[in-house]
Amino acid sequence: MKKTLLSCLVGWLLAVPATYAQTQTPTRAVKLLLGKGESQHTHLASVYNAHRGTATITLPGRSTGRSWNSTANRWNTSGAVSTYSYDSRGNNTQVVYSDSATAMPEGKEFYTYNSRNQVTEYSDQNWNGSAYVNDEREQYTYDAQGNNTLQVRQTWNGTAWVTQSSYRTTYTYNTANVVTSRVYEQLNMSNNIWEQDGRITFTVNANNQWTEAVYQEWNNGAYVNDERTRNITWYDWGKLLPSYYEDQEWSGGAWVDDQRSTITYQPNGSYVEVQQQPTAPNMWVNDDRITTTYDNFGNLILDQTESWNNNAWTITSADRTVLSYTATNEVRRAVEQEYNTSLGRYVNSYLTTYGSFVTLATRRATGLEAAATLHPNPTAGTATISLSGLREQGTLPAEVLNVVGQVVQTMALRPQQGSIKQEINLTTLPAGVYTVRVHTSDGAVTKRVVKQ
Repeated sequence: MKKTLLSCLVGWLLAVPATYAQTQTPTRAVKLLLGKGESQHTHLASVYNAHRGTATITLPGRSTGRSWNSTANRWNTSGAVSTYSYDSRGNNTQVVYSDSATAMPEGKEFYTYNSRNQVTEYSDQNWNGSAYVNDEREQYTYDAQGNNTLQVRQTWNGTAWVTQSSYRTTYTYNTANVVTSRVYEQLNMSNNIWEQDGRITFTVNANNQWTEAVYQEWNNGAYVNDERTRNITWYDWGKLLPSYYEDQEWSGGAWVDDQRSTITYQPNGSYVEVQQQPTAPNMWVNDDRITTTYDNFGNLILDQTESWNNNAWTITSADRTVLSYTATNEVRRAVEQEYNTSLGRYVNSYLTTYGSFVTLATRRATGLEAAATLHPNPTAGTATISLSGLREQGTLPAEVLNVVGQVVQTMALRPQQGSIKQEINLTTLPAGVYTVRVHTSDGAVTKRVVKQ
């Protein structure tokens, strides 16, 4: 399977709108959007609960994971128990791991966050038989637009943290705050000097959308072409969901076609990506097809790759998750299965059961919320949100949620002298009731709107 732009575009600007999610392996598009070295940690609070825009959220206090014993044809009796702690915003701040059979401690993870709910530090500890001891940690810094600018990975040497790697990213923006370039640097650990690693230059059209991205590597004191993605068209620019793009490689002093992708989407976020390879100039043949399916709660239930053989699609790899819900729509059981190409069927892989649910009263910016307005309401297409009294100087993340808590639109609001007045376009959404949620350092501001 060729590397794809879409796999990382989908998640770059969005908190995962799911009550259960699987972390996918980043592909070539990490260069384009996530950035080299950027963390792939997925904390439970952002993947387990959809944060339905209400004053409370329900999250599991505990889960048990067991692997499948194919010899005995049953789930193993012992497994890993995870116990979760949360902050007032529903962010997972601590996970304690233990053995389900012996209750023996195994380790801990810790997370801290900024006002945007972005992870600023991750650390873990191991159990040495009598106490928890530090193992490693990662620290993250972000710019005013919420993009990661620094990542530092450190390990514990017994008395102090020692830096093992560090990556730095510098962004350039146009007047509309659209990224026009990203420059990557890596810290040389032997001399403690930052060294150029690579850069991406984006072409932006009149609608302030990317149409091309050129990736260059730093080699012998200069940037040299490596890959580019061109002719990008967008299904939804606000969510960074492309509908078409072409990948090329730099070879022999010229750009050479490598693959092209066409993506179709379903209203709930599911999509199918068809990748094609060139056989001659302007001639393409099917290569791979990627199917990513979500259920009606926005949870990933299928990640499948097929190859084109003998004029037909054949599954080459696939993972699916069978979910069971509580009466109030929290995931209580997740069965992960892998497709066995030899047997031609799915086989069990891992079972996670969730329990000890806790309901949290999320922190709301009640003063800001009382002064905020969203009009006209109802609306046939657009509504303007007005908000004042903000302390932030940089952009604020915001989203639109449907009645079941799925994120259907995201945006970045830009305060000017502590106030926001920005139009929200709902024209592409079906009629119904939606929640607009703005994240501030004082808490979340939520407003309901009816789309006619």
